[in-house]
Amino acid sequence: MFEIALTVGACLRSGTRVDVAWVVATDLAPVDPGGALAITPGGGRVGSLVAGALDSQLGDLASSLGETGRVVTLSVGDLEAQAFGLAGGGTATAVVMPADLLPADLWPALLEREAVRIVLTRDGDVLTSARLEAPDGHDTGSTLDETEVVTTWRPVPTVVLAGGGPVLRALEQMAPLLGWRAQHAADPQTARGLVVGLGPPDSVVLAMHDVDLAGPVLASTLDGNAGYVAALGSRAMQESRETWLADRGVEGAERIHTPAGLDIGADGPAEVAVAILAQAIAARRSAP
Repeated sequence: MFEIALTVGACLRSGTRVDVAWVVATDLAPVDPGGALAITPGGGRVGSLVAGALDSQLGDLASSLGETGRVVTLSVGDLEAQAFGLAGGGTATAVVMPADLLPADLWPALLEREAVRIVLTRDGDVLTSARLEAPDGHDTGSTLDETEVVTTWRPVPTVVLAGGGPVLRALEQMAPLLGWRAQHAADPQTARGLVVGLGPPDSVVLAMHDVDLAGPVLASTLDGNAGYVAALGSRAMQESRETWLADRGVEGAERIHTPAGLDIGADGPAEVAVAILAQAIAARRSAP
């Protein structure tokens, strides 16, 4: 839900209808417990659910919602599941509703990367009201019964890996061991979309050696609130990126850790990845 908060908030401010959906129970795998989908008129979508396997069905449902929210059960066949990289077919129970039926305070809280709990009351499959609560403990995910659907979202640190190469591949393998979500984007356009909405718990690591590709990604990153930004490359590449940013009036270049990673004498991609993750942790904890 954190990933769609910026889009949903912008739609609400402009008076544009936007519907939101999330999974509350499923036997499909893998599932991102914090995943959500924003659907705008005309079929525009931000985010995805269950690797995208539910997005088309939910988009169709949203167009017929009217001004109510609903609890729906969707099915994914074995062949369709295979196409989306799922372990097998199954069913999913999801909430789909107009975003303006949710508490207005939800979206600023998500943008600030705060943990939140939404409690929806239901009459059968129809959702009748929603309230926002501050969650206790460390629970996350959803529960539902005949009268309520309760969902808790907690921010999962995200690391966006922009570009390619062995260091990014090593980071993609290691980040989940820390409980972080790794999102890899080889092209600048996708990378710029991923860095939007990142907050202090999140990181961006860039490995693009064409300054005209790297520059826009760094500019978008510096325009946001990612807590850790690092860029791989030679000293000449570092200077070229700094010049590109300065020539375009982009501020905040001092936030970029380059060379990337703590100076621990790292040798080889895996050790460099360890040094980068250690530096990202230090940045998040404000450690020297």
